[in-house]
Amino acid sequence: MRIVARRRLLLAALGAAALGGLALGLLLTRGGTENALARGPAGVLAQGKFRSVSWGTTGRATIVRDVSGRLELRLSKSFSTQRAPELFVYLARHQGGLRTEWKVLAPLRSASGAQRYALPSEASDTSGLSVTIFCVKCNKAWGDARLEPAARATA
Repeated sequence: MRIVARRRLLLAALGAAALGGLALGLLLTRGGTENALARGPAGVLAQGKFRSVSWGTTGRATIVRDVSGRLELRLSKSFSTQRAPELFVYLARHQGGLRTEWKVLAPLRSASGAQRYALPSEASDTSGLSVTIFCVKCNKAWGDARLEPAARATA
């Protein structure tokens, strides 16, 4: 009788562990920009220079895939824009001259200097992608960097 009870308890524990592992796996793979993994070799995927739209914005934006597959947006140490409340980093996708996507990435951490932001895995498709510094309070773009795939990007 004790052997049967122990077997049942062991099977119940194994079943609970398997379900817990499955639930954890589903939770981790549901995504979120900080957990996004993209397939492909590590390196620079795209880059572009900022151009001023409403306020002077300079520097470069670069999308990089690290060795673990995570995507990251990097603003160069020469990045600079006008300080303002409620500045955000947006990703935009353009097709045929029209903006087809407009997605907030994160609040801008600083009006100048090198910065890094985690990107969703969809950003590995860099065609038509741009990075915009946008002031929500003023409803204006401060600056924009159209990204060119690394094969065509100029240094």
